[in-house]
Order: sequence, then C-alpha cells, then structure tokens
Amino acid sequence: MNINVDRSSVAAGDDAYPHAKTVDLPESSTIAEAVAYLRGRKYLAQIAGGKATWVLEVNGSPAAVIAQQRAEPKFITDPTDRLGSFGTDVSLVFKYRAQIDPDDLYDTLSQ
Repeated sequence: MNINVDRSSVAAGDDAYPHAKTVDLPESSTIAEAVAYLRGRKYLAQIAGGKATWVLEVNGSPAAVIAQQRAEPKFITDPTDRLGSFGTDVSLVFKYRAQIDPDDLYDTLSQ
C-alpha cells in the first residue's frame, strides 16, 4: 500500500530538498509500525539541543506526539490501528512544533 508522507521543515536549510514522499508499507501495518519504520530511516529531522516535538496527523487528524528526546511516541489514537483502516489514500504528515513540551501538547490534543 502506498502511503503519502510529508513533514514540516525545522529550519531554512532544511528546505533544500522536498520532504514529501511515498512509502510502500503493507496494508496490515499499524500506525505504530509506520512511525517506527520512518523514525528508523531518520525521516524526522534531528535538531541541535535534541528536543524537537512533532505531531503526527493521519489523514488530517492528530494521531501521535513524537519527541526527539523520547524513544517512543505517545499515541492519541490506537497505535494498533491498521493503515488499511484509514482507506486507500493514507497520508501521514509530521508537523514540527519546535521545542514545546511534548506532554503538554499531548494533553491538549487528547482532550
């Protein structure tokens, strides 16, 4: 299954190359597995200081908060949801939220 992936830029120099891409993942992959796959391939930019915060949106809805300083994301949606359950056109967008506290962001989004 082709998944559309994109992310925000973290700085002007980060705009040198487009971030939008398509990745092929099994329809049975979970949201957690997709995030692990992309993090393992260094898709999210690392920033100096090590405290970047990202919101993952799946088809426009917040699904997780990811923090550079944390090994695991905090999921707003069920991390075991299968990519195929979101339809045939799945979009994962990682929005950079600078160095804001990931726990505060999670609390705000999960209300």
